Amino acid sequence: MRTVLLIAGAALLVPVALAAGPKKGDAPSGGPIAKAPSACGSKILPLSEGNEWTYTPIAAPQAAIDQIARISPTPAASIVITVKSIDAKKGADTVVTLEEKISVDLNKDLKKPPQLDTHTVTSTITCNAKKFEISPNSFFFAGEPGGYFNLELDKIERPKGTTWQLTNGSIGDAEWREDLVAHWSRTPTPNSEAKLGAGKLELERRFTPQQPEKIITKLASYTAEKLGLITTGRVTLENPQAPDAKPFELPAGWVSQVWLVENVGVVQTLNTYAHMYQLSDAKLK
Repeated sequence: MRTVLLIAGAALLVPVALAAGPKKGDAPSGGPIAKAPSACGSKILPLSEGNEWTYTPIAAPQAAIDQIARISPTPAASIVITVKSIDAKKGADTVVTLEEKISVDLNKDLKKPPQLDTHTVTSTITCNAKKFEISPNSFFFAGEPGGYFNLELDKIERPKGTTWQLTNGSIGDAEWREDLVAHWSRTPTPNSEAKLGAGKLELERRFTPQQPEKIITKLASYTAEKLGLITTGRVTLENPQAPDAKPFELPAGWVSQVWLVENVGVVQTLNTYAHMYQLSDAKLK
């Protein structure tokens, strides 16, 4: 989740209307379906050790406006997410550890072979009967490939709500909100002894279930539950240059969308930068 790097001076995509409504999806036509029990009873994202999802980019309905395109990160060529372990100790929260391999094509010339740069992110999902907290560096957090370059995000707190509010293991009909507060600091080059910036990141994330939509992928055809997300927030510097400096506000209407299918997981995303990813392969127990 790279929002903290791009708040100052960022522009918007045109917001979409997020109207709530019934959204129960149908069974998928083809493709793998999870049958093993899932951690914390999650049906909408089946969490069993070894489960794996691969996402690749597709064309978005519209391009990002010029201002957002100028600050947009390079889209991933592929994202492979694997459930590596599940720690479910009695009387404690269940912690699911994910490995996310993100490949970016450094070659801008489409006529030449890809030059892939791959990095691996370790993310987590912490859950119990009442919460389902996805770490901000996960692709599942906002449909953005994770990882922070020269940045550390720590002391993450959620004073209100949870990432996904589940009802019987799936997304219910009601809207919900998740508030997140974290400390961030820029990490200097080793042995440089540089002192870089740090501060506080605050996010308010409003989720709205929407009408189901037909999603056709290379893997299968789905009637997917659709989830809209609008994010507001701000970054406060610990040591601003101006004594009267105000927090940098994240522009209103920071919009993402996620499509999910029970016993399959996330099948499609559209993030703020008009980067759209679709499920292209899955290995589910």
